[in-house]
Amino acid sequence: MTLTRVKYGAALGVAALSVTMFAAAPATADANKTWSRNCSDDTTYVGKVSDHVATTTKKTDGDCAGHAYVRIKVQGSWGTWASSTSTATRRSPVYKIEASQHKDCNCSTANVHTLYP
Repeated sequence: MTLTRVKYGAALGVAALSVTMFAAAPATADANKTWSRNCSDDTTYVGKVSDHVATTTKKTDGDCAGHAYVRIKVQGSWGTWASSTSTATRRSPVYKIEASQHKDCNCSTANVHTLYP
């Protein structure tokens, strides 16, 4: 057996082991929460968080005037709220999001939901 065949065989073994380890790694699931804000005609909101992105989406059903809000906790600190009339988004491209908070208006009666990726 030549040295080239030994190197090739070793490389195939490492590649096979890497694929097996990658396939066996657990997938991270997104955390999701859906709720309705109580107005004269309820509006549905959906909060989602993964390791690096959090969103709150306001659906077009209902007549609530509140925007969608989201903020994230990274390295032990809560960031500022992002808001949108449709989908509010906060991203953390480097550090993993520890938690996210989602709400349906910037008022004292807001429904605030905390999610964990």
